Amino acid sequence: MTLPALAALACPNCGQALDQADRRLSCPEGHSFDLAKQGYAPLLAPGSNATTGDTADQVAAREDFLSSGVYDPLIDAVAAAARTDAPGVVVEPGCGTGHYLAAALADGREGIGLDTSKYALRRCAKRETGPRRAPGTQGGLAAVLADAWNRMPVRAGAAAAVLNVFAPRNADEIARILHPEGVLVVLTPRQDHLRELVDALDLLSVDPEKSQRTADQLGSVFEAEPADEIGYAVELGHEQVRLLVGMGPSARHHDGAALDAAVAALPETVRVTVAATVTRWRAKR
Repeated sequence: MTLPALAALACPNCGQALDQADRRLSCPEGHSFDLAKQGYAPLLAPGSNATTGDTADQVAAREDFLSSGVYDPLIDAVAAAARTDAPGVVVEPGCGTGHYLAAALADGREGIGLDTSKYALRRCAKRETGPRRAPGTQGGLAAVLADAWNRMPVRAGAAAAVLNVFAPRNADEIARILHPEGVLVVLTPRQDHLRELVDALDLLSVDPEKSQRTADQLGSVFEAEPADEIGYAVELGHEQVRLLVGMGPSARHHDGAALDAAVAALPETVRVTVAATVTRWRAKR
């Protein structure tokens, strides 16, 4: 089976196009890469850092939590913002398990998910681009081991849309791979996002300067369209709270047993605020 979005991928060593023969990708310069048995393509650029990806436990928690539907309004908003008439694929650096990316692959688009976590890519490679896809359309998702802070293994101008979901971003690289008529979709948490859990469980809080820092990072090469503010409240039980905390960066800063005890001390159900901003950015003319 041919890897989805193959024509949009590039050799991480020389930047040339890739061809596929059986389970091996190769470029005209002779660089070759064997697809992992779990289905993802290892395309790390020289000097890349692949040690910061999510752990197996974080990935399992993310898969279970995002499959629960609690964040569906966020997933749907990102997918809607990614719609564009520009030609090309949808790319998500830091794609994790691929939930947001799969939802954005409407009308036969193909996608490329980049991540440094092999645990996440194993799930992303198997992600169905299904239930939100229009019936009868085709498409597919390529899961790629790559460091988005380095040169991404994507051809210049190949992306109709780039998704940036609760993740750091490399503005220059995004601008390079984005089609001139394409869109960058950024999902960022607002300061009151998960505030009830931040206070009760001593979680990492949202930087009050985050919006300004995002604008500073992107403003030199992109222009923002009016933002879409999303906010709603959900009732979460202990299991969902533990998954939500376990999938994020706070999981790395808390002892598991202590966190379990803190969650157990919460009321049986907790009303939690979900608050985020979806912004479309376009390259400056």
